[in-house]
Parts: sequence; structure tokens; C-alpha cells
Amino acid sequence: MSPRPRILDGGTATGLQAAGIPIVEPWLTSAALRDAAGRDALEGVHAEFLRTGSDILTANTFRTNTRALSRMGVAEREQADYVHRAVACAVRARRAAGAPHALVAASVAPVEDCYTPALTPDQDSLRREHRWMAAVLADSEADLVLVETQCTRREAVIAVEAAVERGLTAWVSFVVTEDATLPDGDALRDAARACVEAGASAVSANCLPHAAVPRALELLSGLGASVGVYPNLEDRAALDEWEHSAHSLPPALSPAAFADLTYGWATEFGLSFVGGCCGTAPEHISALAAKRLAGAAS
Repeated sequence: MSPRPRILDGGTATGLQAAGIPIVEPWLTSAALRDAAGRDALEGVHAEFLRTGSDILTANTFRTNTRALSRMGVAEREQADYVHRAVACAVRARRAAGAPHALVAASVAPVEDCYTPALTPDQDSLRREHRWMAAVLADSEADLVLVETQCTRREAVIAVEAAVERGLTAWVSFVVTEDATLPDGDALRDAARACVEAGASAVSANCLPHAAVPRALELLSGLGASVGVYPNLEDRAALDEWEHSAHSLPPALSPAAFADLTYGWATEFGLSFVGGCCGTAPEHISALAAKRLAGAAS
């Protein structure tokens, strides 16, 4: 294990909701990019995660692909601006927090839906749209591309290929069910291996229940790539599987419990990066950073 596994940030949507920005269709987290007040709030979310211990910021490019922006009514000539705004917010937060060595990872989500593989478009559409995103990101200050919350092997591979073609460092992360498969039933290990062969230098699972993490990490290990994980921390007991909530949900784990579990996974599986996604607040990251510091000193 790395003596200091890098710590990702927490949930951008969770932070924005705490800042008073509703996460509703069709804009979702991209609503923060529409005006200066929203971008200031987003920068504040990023900076707080850095101050509490994050080494990697995930830029709010999750819903800035050309398909999503077109659906929101953004003119084609203006779409790249949203990508650049998102990356710029993370870069400014890095300066504001005095964290020059933190990495900015540009999020690349499925072009349709993260949890409904049947909506995944055809191959030609995927190649065209992910190449557009990779070209825009290659002209940004992002340090790497995080192809995340992927629900199909074929889109994940295409997104990784598009990034690598542009000379970008690509990491990939999959949505994982409680059975440690992709939502379409595909084998996690096979999907991750295909992405490594396409050029991904790290593999991960995200937005999965914490109980499913150990099995997912077993499947991701030994593929010749760095491994990480960032589970969903929301208490989703009152919701259907993958159901979206426009409001913040209480965390299923306390900061201390999250830190114990996550650092334990890092130790057992030799993880290179750890963190949390939805429901993960700065308090969780702070507890994890303290746990890492204590572990390094022991």
C-alpha cells in the first residue's frame, strides 16, 4: 500500500445542496455553473474539501457533456464554456486553499444515465461525444480525466480511449451493485480489464453501498493498474435503488466509522486513492485525513 493513499473529495452535489443550490432536473449539479454566485459556491465547496484533507478535487464536469447541455438548451457554441468554467472553479479553489499539489480530476460521466444501461447510445454516438469532451478537456487545466460512475463496459472503454487519444491521463470508475457487478450484469473485473487495456492507469468503484466495497476491490485488484474506491454514504433506505433525491440525505456512516472502514480498505487492498461520493461531507474527509496521518505515524 502507498504509505499515504491520496484522498479524493466528497460529494459535490452534497456540498452544493448544503450551500443552498437545489440539485434538480435537468441541470442537476451543472446549475452551479450558470452564474457567478453559483460558481462562487462551487469554488467554496471545493476549497472546503481541500482544507479538510482532500488531495484530489473532482471538477464539476459531471453533467457538461454535449448531450446533457443540449438538453438543457445550451447553444452548441457555448457548451465548451461550461466545461472550462467547471475546471476553472476547481483550479481557483486549489489556489484559494493553498493546496498547489492537489490534483484536479475532470469528471466524465455517461452521456445519458449512470444507472440505466439500456439508455446507453450506439457506438458511433459515444465515440463522437466522448471525443468532443476529451478535446475540450485537453484544452483545460485538468490534471487527469476521471471516467466515473460508468454503468457499461462499452461506454467506459470508449471514454478512456478518447481521453488517451488526446494524451490525457485516464482513470476509470464503475457503478457497482450489491452483487459486485455492473448494473447491466457485466462482470466488473472484465470491464475494468478492458479499460486498462484501453489505457486507463487506475480502476475504481464508486456510488456503491459500503457493504459491497470489499468484493468490488477483490475484483479490481491485480490488473496492473492503481486501485481506488469512493462509496455512496447516503442513507437510502427510504428510496428505490438508484432513485434520485433532489434533497440531501443523511449519511449512513458517521465520519469516524467512514474513516475506519475506508482506511481499513486502503490497508487491506493497497489502495492508491480513497474517498466518498454522494453523502460524503467535509467532516468525513477530515476524519479520513486524520486516520491516514495517524496510520503514517504508527
